[in-house]
Formats: sequence, structure tokens, C-alpha cells
Amino acid sequence: MSTAELYLTQEEIEEFIAETHDHYREHEMYSYGYEGALYGVCPFITFYIYHRKEDFLPLCHEAIELHQELQTLIDAPYQRVYNDRTENFVKATPEKLGSDLLREHAQLDAKAGKDFLVGATDQESRGSSANWAISAWITRYRWEYITFCDRWYRQNESVWHRFVEKWLNRLQPEQCYSGYEIGTTTTGPMGAYESDVMERICANYFYGLDIDHPQKMGYHRHDNEDGRIDYAALGAGLRTPTWSFLLSPLWRGKLGKSIGEVKAASRHPDILVTEIPYPRGKHNPNGEPALWIQLGELNLYPVDEGVPELPVLANRLIRPIRCNLLQLYALDPWEDDPNPRFDEENRPRWMARFDEDSDWPNKESRQKPPPPKEAELPVSLQCEAGRPCPRSGYWRTPARPKSRRKFNQGEILPEVESVTHGTIVWHWDANQG
Repeated sequence: MSTAELYLTQEEIEEFIAETHDHYREHEMYSYGYEGALYGVCPFITFYIYHRKEDFLPLCHEAIELHQELQTLIDAPYQRVYNDRTENFVKATPEKLGSDLLREHAQLDAKAGKDFLVGATDQESRGSSANWAISAWITRYRWEYITFCDRWYRQNESVWHRFVEKWLNRLQPEQCYSGYEIGTTTTGPMGAYESDVMERICANYFYGLDIDHPQKMGYHRHDNEDGRIDYAALGAGLRTPTWSFLLSPLWRGKLGKSIGEVKAASRHPDILVTEIPYPRGKHNPNGEPALWIQLGELNLYPVDEGVPELPVLANRLIRPIRCNLLQLYALDPWEDDPNPRFDEENRPRWMARFDEDSDWPNKESRQKPPPPKEAELPVSLQCEAGRPCPRSGYWRTPARPKSRRKFNQGEILPEVESVTHGTIVWHWDANQG
């Protein structure tokens, strides 16, 4: 498209938001755009890792191992894969997706002093949002960036969470985020004008939208050697959490809170705090763990449903170390840009959208109360295991963490093993998203 033209009319925006909302409720992605550049909202996770020069090759091999393990989870084949020699995406084949060729490329890059990149997508174009995609870049800083399938995740939550916790332990990132975004995992270091526009549009309609551009937000140590701090990058602070995020020993130290104080500030029945073992080091002299904090269920939080409670609690915690000036666009905005974009004025407002004094997206939306719950769907609806499910929808039981599942009316609610609960009781989940 021409960047001098309007990308979406108001009517098209309303249609895209309505379709995205409906598909999100069904855990599917709705895409808009044109051939080779279709964009939609999808789940992601990104690990930001700091490393030394001498760690380059071992970390390349680690990225390859993560890539191989992810291939055992995905339920749709990769269509395109990054070729490190030609520096573009080509048709995926078992050889190009295999570890032998990637290890050979990593060795060559290490000798040449070049960056190493792993990339793959289940779309025919690298420029389109995917159900499954990966981009791992090893350079002066490193990231592992993954798009995962929403519907698959809902059916395999425990598998996914084990995978994430394993790689948090292995990678030991200094920052990590997971939630929803406009899928840009394999878009490339230059980003795309269209996805910038889509992000700015969706930010007005979904509190739970995150924006993650590793190649632009560029992780740099807060205490880098020359003492310079880039206040538009993640080295200056944490990003606004929407679902799951990491509080590493480095950043918990900058926050000035103990593990106990963080857990106390995160005390809520729907917030799960998992300790991830981290080694002793300059920023972790006592070898204390990192904290992986999950804010309830994966949720896009439509604005018309009100300001969500859990992200408000999390952002109250991390606000002192939040990167309010984080750069949110891949391409710089310019005067007379015909399309909505993030800029110097609105990006701090969006970063602070979960603050109590926020006016994002506008005062009227924030003052509007959430729609009333249907009388026939009380949040306290319960049913014992072994009995027929009284209503189709999502249920959970306190007898097992991460037990949230969708059941159809009449389906027998299962028993689960528990050493702390006698009679197993399933509870209707008030959040049916």
C-alpha cells in the first residue's frame, strides 16, 4: 500500500474490530490486508536475553534446540523458513528445518562475526501474521520470539506452560512477555507500516493488546559499559504487562522489593507466581529465583468490557521501573500521516493505560461500567465432578492449577487427583473469553 493513502476507513475499522472480537471468542485469528501482508491478533511470547560475546555459539545452538522442540508441539506445518546463507525466507523442507544445517550456519556466522537468525512461519509469506512462527536472533543482544496458536493453546495449556517454564530456566532471560499482539514475528527488522497502523487501531479497542518489536525495542543492559541509557528501549525498564511477564533478579533489585513483597503485592486467587531458578551472579549475588507472573487466563480485554483488574494490579507493582517512553512503532511517524500511528505524545499514555489516573483510550470509555452479567449466569455457579455439566462454557476447579477447560452441557465433569481437596467441585469461569 502507499503510506500516503488511508489504510482503513472507519467502516472497515469497525468491521475488523467486530470480526476480531468474534474470532477471539472462538480462539481463532481473523486477518485483514492483502496477499503477503495479512495481519491479525494472535498470542505470542518473547524472551529477551543478555549475553557475552563468548557465549555466541552456545546460544546459537540453544536457539536451534528451542526451534526443534517447538516443532514437536505445532499442529500446522511451517511453510517458509529463513535461510541464513541467502538471508531470506524460502520454502520449508525437513532439511532446512533440521538442526544439522542450522548448526553449520551458526558455525560460519561465528567465524565471520555475523548475526545468526532462526526463522519459520506456517504462512506462505513472512509478512503475514501466523498461527505458528518463530524468530530467534543472536547478536549483541538476543531474543526468542514465538507466535503460538490460540486454539491449540486452549486445548494444551499444561503442555505449553511446561514448555515455557523449561525455557525460562534454560534461557534465563532478563525480560519476558506473553499475551496478545498483532502478529509480526517474522516481519523482519524493518517492520511494516501496515502492522504499525493495525496496532494503533486495535489499541483503542483492546486493553490486552501488547506491542512487541524486539528488533526495534532492542534489549540493552540498564548499566551498559558506556553508561548510556536508551529510554525508548527495554534496557530502561519493563513493558506494561498484559498477561504473563518475568521479574528477573536484576529488575526485582531495581524495583527494590523482596520475593515475599512481590508475592504479597500479587496476592490474588487468579494470579500465579512461579519461581524460576537463576544462578548467582553480579546482579543476583544470593542466587535468588526469577518470578514468572501469570495474570489469570490469556485475555484480550475488550475495552467495552471495562478496565481489567489483574493488569491494574501488576502495573501498580512494576510502575516504578516501567519504560514509559518505549518506542512502539517500527517505522517513524511523520507529519500529515493519513493513518493512526503511535507517536511521542500517545505512546506514554498507552504504556500507562492500566494506571488508576489513566484516560486511555478516552475518559468516556473508562467511566463506562462493564456490561451487566446475565442473571442466569451467576459467577458462583458450581457443579461436583462426576455430574453432568449444567451449561456449555469454561469451567475450572481449585483442586488443580491451570484446570480451566471448556465443557459442553451434559458432558460429565471429570474427577482430578488432589491431596488437598476431598470432593472435587468445578466452578463456572466468570471470564468466558
